Amino acid sequence: MTFFAAQFNRSRIAIACLVWLLFIASQHEAVFWLDWWRKNQSWLILSISLWFTVLALIKDRAFLSIHAVSRIIYFILCAGVSFYWLKFNVEIVSFVSQVNLLIELKEYFPVIFPSAVFGFLLLLLSLKSKDLTVAVLFTSSVIWQLYSSNTLALSAEVICVMVALIYLLVVCIESYFLAYRDDLTGLPTRRALKQLSLSLSRRYTVAMIDIDHFKKFNDTYGHDIGDQVLKLVATKLANIKGGGRVFRYGGEEFTAVFPRKNTEVCLPYLESLRKDVASYDMVIRDASRVGKKFRKAHKSQSYKTVNVTISIGIAQKSSKQHFDQVLKHADLALYRAKKRGRNNVSE
Repeated sequence: MTFFAAQFNRSRIAIACLVWLLFIASQHEAVFWLDWWRKNQSWLILSISLWFTVLALIKDRAFLSIHAVSRIIYFILCAGVSFYWLKFNVEIVSFVSQVNLLIELKEYFPVIFPSAVFGFLLLLLSLKSKDLTVAVLFTSSVIWQLYSSNTLALSAEVICVMVALIYLLVVCIESYFLAYRDDLTGLPTRRALKQLSLSLSRRYTVAMIDIDHFKKFNDTYGHDIGDQVLKLVATKLANIKGGGRVFRYGGEEFTAVFPRKNTEVCLPYLESLRKDVASYDMVIRDASRVGKKFRKAHKSQSYKTVNVTISIGIAQKSSKQHFDQVLKHADLALYRAKKRGRNNVSE
């Protein structure tokens, strides 16, 4: 599983797999470090709980690269922080012992309390992030803490198999999204469109959508603003009505497919989409503005409002036509929409 995750550039999951591999190996009497493992169990519980949290905060890099050095340093720091916490938390425990309300909790402060804090931080990160790896690291941390505290009544082998299956599922899901989802807009890619075309029925409608004057917009405001425009249009397209499914075809072009629909049914939805995009006021802020004082002093000059329009070509599948032919007819209709002055829908 470690090599599988590393192959798909999921180094954090690969590292987590190594942690679990060492853990399962340490459960056998044959390993020479078993006595050391048992004597330092509190330190190991705390160190690995912190390590799962650190893994959630760093990014996936190539498993065998220069970044491996920084990960080793992070791991050493986790081990060092855990060691010094266990060594110097005596004052905190003694303070807790003097408070009647907390005296029964003093045994939890050396290990369980900081581990719970790390778990809570991981929970917040997993709720905030859309990264499935963060969520699976939170799950790993919970399983690790439950097993270490003898709360989880499962054998080490069963736990490792369960964790490996979760990791495998996450790597497969993320690899799927990497192949079939556009990273910038979040829409399915042309590859996903081709996949859909294999399962379409005999009746469907295809629309080709293009952002008007996008190259000029890019040259005027820069590629960062151009990316914002693509995201904006993609967000509007993703909310299309009528059962349409939208894909990023390439560049500033998008494709919408309406299964089991004809052009008459689809036209009102596409017109509504075109008007929605055209009526949206996009605010472009001055990149040179710095600080609140500057914004207050140059409020009227610090931003401007622009509108983006789209042109749409639509085509319906006829008998004996393949998907590529319908797509070509929709592209020709898009060309006619451009010739008619843009910001319109053409059949």
